[in-house]
Amino acid sequence: MQKQQIPVIPARYYLRLIEILINTNQYDNQLLCAFRDELSQTELLSIQQIEQFIAMGLSLPNTEDLAFELGKNLKLSSHSLVGYALMTSPNLEHALRLIAQYFRLIMPSFKLSIHSATDPQKIELLFEPILQMNKQCLDFHTEAIAVAFYYSLFELAGQQLQRYQIYLNIPEPIYQERYLHLVRAHFHFNYTWLTGIRVIIDRLQLALPLPLADAHSLKVVEQRCQEQLQKIYHQGEIVEWISMMLRQANQVPTLTECAKVLNISTKTLQRYLQQQGVEFQTLKQQISTERAIDLLENSNYTITHIAYELGYTNPANFTRAFNKVMDCSPQAYRLKSQERKAT
Repeated sequence: MQKQQIPVIPARYYLRLIEILINTNQYDNQLLCAFRDELSQTELLSIQQIEQFIAMGLSLPNTEDLAFELGKNLKLSSHSLVGYALMTSPNLEHALRLIAQYFRLIMPSFKLSIHSATDPQKIELLFEPILQMNKQCLDFHTEAIAVAFYYSLFELAGQQLQRYQIYLNIPEPIYQERYLHLVRAHFHFNYTWLTGIRVIIDRLQLALPLPLADAHSLKVVEQRCQEQLQKIYHQGEIVEWISMMLRQANQVPTLTECAKVLNISTKTLQRYLQQQGVEFQTLKQQISTERAIDLLENSNYTITHIAYELGYTNPANFTRAFNKVMDCSPQAYRLKSQERKAT
């Protein structure tokens, strides 16, 4: 299934990555500077561009810990308005809830949600990928986000922060000793049942007051964060974003699930789509048909498997819907496609 080449990821973090490579003085800095200048001309990158960029960076010698280094070098100020909102929050709980609310402005390829943990004395934060990317790129982002979160939390709360737990689904790195210096958290690797990062923090820590708390500044910055989200959605990116989720999810999501990923209500999402002249069900049907055609032409999956992957409760419903749009059954379409390829 093809990933969409829609630029949605902020370029600022990858510009920082180039600066890290330049500062090592191990590589062709003239080439890196030219690459940096080219990258600085655009505000957003597509997943395909980022995959290529990460592959290029990791192909250089001595870059095994490049994701760690990027995470370490991302300060709160690196996150633009959201970073300033975090710094001016009254306590750690408010800051964490702001990160979750505005993670869309930090790294839109992941979502952050906060839950009650199994232990009532603790809370759980989940960083989960919401866009399809190759394993190398996904592992890179998982590590960079985990390390950046550690340093951001330490920058917020400082020495008063007690030790907490971070679980990652990536293999233990060969430079694992670098993690031993991150004394405020215990990092656990090889949790393959995860799809991203799980953080467990004691609830008592949530009340920690933050040293730069400023109610007036926080109100102003939060308003600007809201305006940024509104601007993104009103400019039509919301349609591209929903289209991407519908195309790339393992199972086609519902309107409610899409709204949850974007951290807005279902009614708000419907309103944004209507402002762009788009109905969710129409868009979902169009993209489901595209995905069905792709799977019928380019996979050996059974019709039943394709139906469930596209979110249908049974194959008969899928067959009826497909027939209504394409004027033939999925099986008939597959046979025609195979005949075309054979000629």
